[in-house]
Amino acid sequence: MLKTIQKTLATLPPFRKVVVGVSGGADSVALAHILIQLKYNVTIAHLNHGLRGKESDADEAFVEHLAKKWKVPCVTHKIQLSAKGNTENSARLIRYAFLEKVRIAEKAEFIAIAHHLDDQIETILMHMQRGAGLRGLCGMQLKNGNVIRPLLGLRKKELEAYLKKEKVGFRTDASNFDQRFRRNLFRHRIIPELRKKYKDLDKKLLRLSAAAQKRLETIEKKAAEWMRKNVTDFGFGRLEFLKLSDAVQSEVLFQIIGYRDVYRKSIEKIKALIKKGITGKQKQIGPLTFKNQYDRITFFRGFKAPKSPKPVRLTAKEIRWGKWALKYDGNEALFARPWQKGDRFKPAGMRGSKKLQDFFVDRKIPKSERHQIPIITDKTDRIVSVAHFRVAKDAVHLKQCLKISRI
Repeated sequence: MLKTIQKTLATLPPFRKVVVGVSGGADSVALAHILIQLKYNVTIAHLNHGLRGKESDADEAFVEHLAKKWKVPCVTHKIQLSAKGNTENSARLIRYAFLEKVRIAEKAEFIAIAHHLDDQIETILMHMQRGAGLRGLCGMQLKNGNVIRPLLGLRKKELEAYLKKEKVGFRTDASNFDQRFRRNLFRHRIIPELRKKYKDLDKKLLRLSAAAQKRLETIEKKAAEWMRKNVTDFGFGRLEFLKLSDAVQSEVLFQIIGYRDVYRKSIEKIKALIKKGITGKQKQIGPLTFKNQYDRITFFRGFKAPKSPKPVRLTAKEIRWGKWALKYDGNEALFARPWQKGDRFKPAGMRGSKKLQDFFVDRKIPKSERHQIPIITDKTDRIVSVAHFRVAKDAVHLKQCLKISRI
């Protein structure tokens, strides 16, 4: 078993220091023991969710005793998680946040989690039942960011046999048999029935997972290539996006949102928003809000667009104003400020003056971006330039000393 896991770990970037999430159960205890045997620098981390009273406290004490016996550092933390709502999901999110905090504090390269082959089968089937897409069919990966799962190739019974041979104890959590929890229902009822009926169930599911992973890698490359060419200034062209295949559209949105724990139905809502193309409509998914602006889709953190930067005086030294870099080495004083209602200027090459609002509409600049564009004025607040789009009629000479560029 040690040699098998050594081969698995050899496929990862080299590391020595690792935080191991240990609940006290057989799987996580086996993982910590194995990594210690393989001479890794292990820190054990245990989160007491406080859901089972004295039993939860006993788990924490057991893990602390193991760490002391094995002479490795141990970090524990106790919370009081509410039993209301989606307890499984809440506990998982809090646990991963805790483990990442420990990893940073310990300056470890990775967090090791004890998911094994049986967990993988459960995960794939649960994703299928939920209607997950290609990414869901892939199941869990050996490496996902800072998290590694070295036991994915091993069965639970192999881990328990290892602990018995090594004479290492572990605790059994009674809640792991509570079929009110979705994973337990799959583990103890649904999957055993399926295995009785389909003897090669596991083999076929793992084959499906491998095929999905291969297909996903191709789609990820296509999405990344499209993004390099088309995603600029926190947005992309709606019509260009709609030319992509359905699978690549989904992957582009996954990559923009930046994390994988997003339901497919949420991605479909964004795609529907983009397809309808109703200017001004927006929808928030995870940390980002996507908004239709003419034929451009913009995205920003939170539900409201960023506030306008404050007015500043331009200098010969380049300054950053929102998403713009501004530099001016002329004699007269110039300033950058946000657009104000009623603003007008006299564009070079045109007769008379023009409202900035009309200028923005003509150039199809989204409403959410208009207050982010630097309006360059003189000391009397006369507009001499609208970013790098157009200078005023009597300010053409400033082109030589005024440098404006989008960051």
